[in-house]
Amino acid sequence: MKIIDILEINRGGAKILVEDSSALFHPSGGGQPGDTGTIQGVESSNFRAGVLDTLKNKELGDSNTFILDIAIKSGQPEKGMELTAQVDAARNRVLSRMHTAQHIFSRIQEAGSDKASQTPQTTKVNLGTEESSISIRYDGNLTWESLFAAEEKTNEIIADHRKITSSVMSREEAEKLPGLDAKWDRIKDESVTVVSIEGIDTMACAGTHVSDSGDIESFLVTGFNGSAPDWEVRFTVHASRLTEYGRRMRELLREVGCRPDQIRDVFLRQRTENDALRTALDKARAFISIPWEERKIGATKLTLYIAMIPGMSKDLMTTPAKSCVAEHPDSLCLVLLPENDIASPFPFLLLRGAELNVDLSGFIKKRPEIEARGGGKPDWQNGVTTQRSLSVWLTAIESFLSLS
Repeated sequence: MKIIDILEINRGGAKILVEDSSALFHPSGGGQPGDTGTIQGVESSNFRAGVLDTLKNKELGDSNTFILDIAIKSGQPEKGMELTAQVDAARNRVLSRMHTAQHIFSRIQEAGSDKASQTPQTTKVNLGTEESSISIRYDGNLTWESLFAAEEKTNEIIADHRKITSSVMSREEAEKLPGLDAKWDRIKDESVTVVSIEGIDTMACAGTHVSDSGDIESFLVTGFNGSAPDWEVRFTVHASRLTEYGRRMRELLREVGCRPDQIRDVFLRQRTENDALRTALDKARAFISIPWEERKIGATKLTLYIAMIPGMSKDLMTTPAKSCVAEHPDSLCLVLLPENDIASPFPFLLLRGAELNVDLSGFIKKRPEIEARGGGKPDWQNGVTTQRSLSVWLTAIESFLSLS
């Protein structure tokens, strides 16, 4: 490997253009991150660096030249310097397993669609070493049942040890291949890498792949989100995650006190009950009467309404606090909701009326004595605090008003 040019250099790193005829480092592309590893100068050079990323050389369009984003450990890179290199093979192996698994899963989803007009189409891939994701465009409803079925089929193919081949050919040759899945608008190179998974898929793909589906080892859908037509499915190839998910499920079943086949119904019933309770609380807010304490503070004897109610929910206090400043637009309102545990942070609210010319922005940051974290807008501030002393709060508000 040889340094062709120094594209960028700073105190701790650089981007260098290298000639790599053996294609040792694989560049990022198609949702797969570039390879990482180490490089160092040969012979007497003391240059050593870690490779943070490998990028395609888009300007030259040469498959034998790449851009390495490096963190310099010693010495300095020089144009023309010969290098020895070592790729993080374990990381590349995981990404290859992830990429091949994604190909299989995506094809299975397409084949398992109920309607041809509603075929799930993979639009974007984001591969990682722990978890990966697939963006899917699908007008239908993506469900756990359909994902479980595709997951099971993917694992069957993994266990079947399907052969996987990768070959480089000209674009003209690739375009003549029957059944080739290719996004030609994204392919700019004259040569095309074609990846074939026995009985599953033939696709133009520049990423790295394993040679046998059994090398993937396992496949697990870890979650999904979105709504028609835009969905995202997350997955992993680490069998250990299945153990982790099983442990968490057993912990949850113990807390809920039901069988695995009952957990979904229990959750849905609890959610319905919570929704009903939330609706009832929303109605109750309008009838909550707060024993406001009225104080005159500052040189202008501004009115401050105070409520200090241990254990009360902040959600329940928000409406009464807003009503207070609405009824008294030239006043302030302070709500403190301390917990029984004196060491625990508790919620607070500070609001001003519409006729009060005070900007509350910065109150939390400028008054550290209130020991608070949070934020808000010019007319209200909220968050949590450990300051239980009302006198400290009053002094802090007076000091803040005097500087406003």
